[in-house]
Amino acid sequence: MTTINSSPREPFSKMLPNIVTIFGICVGLTAVKMALQDNIGAALYLLVFAMILDAVDGGLARALQSESKIGAELDTLADFFNFGIATPLVIYFTIFANSSASRFGWISVMIFSVCCALRLARFNVSQSGEVKSINFVGVPAPALACLGLSPLFLVMAGVNVAEYYAVPAIIFVVVCAGLAVATFPTISLKGITFPASLRLPVILLVVTFLVCLIVFPWYALLVANGIYLLTIPIFAYANRSKPAKGA
Repeated sequence: MTTINSSPREPFSKMLPNIVTIFGICVGLTAVKMALQDNIGAALYLLVFAMILDAVDGGLARALQSESKIGAELDTLADFFNFGIATPLVIYFTIFANSSASRFGWISVMIFSVCCALRLARFNVSQSGEVKSINFVGVPAPALACLGLSPLFLVMAGVNVAEYYAVPAIIFVVVCAGLAVATFPTISLKGITFPASLRLPVILLVVTFLVCLIVFPWYALLVANGIYLLTIPIFAYANRSKPAKGA
């Protein structure tokens, strides 16, 4: 009687988070392609979709109990590509490439990319630490990308940023990059709590934002970025003595 040897089997569900992460890389790469073809709207939609996928893959990994070192490293690589390479490239080619300040625009997106890399490297190192918190240190990579895309949201809203506001856009991109490597705590969705009596108003508020995101996406994202920027100094001051995690 012969015995058939078989390799260890793994359920497909365990691979889903990594598949989503790899798909996110493809989405970011396609966003760059769309930007090079002057399809700014498609590029922005794809980058926003990549941000959503970044949240989904982590949630899937926890829900399916399929977290692994390979998955964590792959997620970091995807974050750097989508938010530290694809995002600044889209910013450059759609705003700075044909402006009078193209050289300084290129410098600003390089600073953006480097700060994103440093941000993610600090996060990886912090994972081995004992002191953790539900808060972030500095602006996380997806939020950094969303903030950095604000000039493009203005372009989609009808503002000629390349011709009239290239220099302010350069300064804004560099400031966002600095926020990524800052050492003060910033807010995390996991850390937001509210009284149970406010559950319905909070749900209505979130639904209203989602509806606005569908109907007026660029204005909704600009408002969300503005609110987030306002929370940074307030939250940092209120939590200045509390430990935070690295990303």
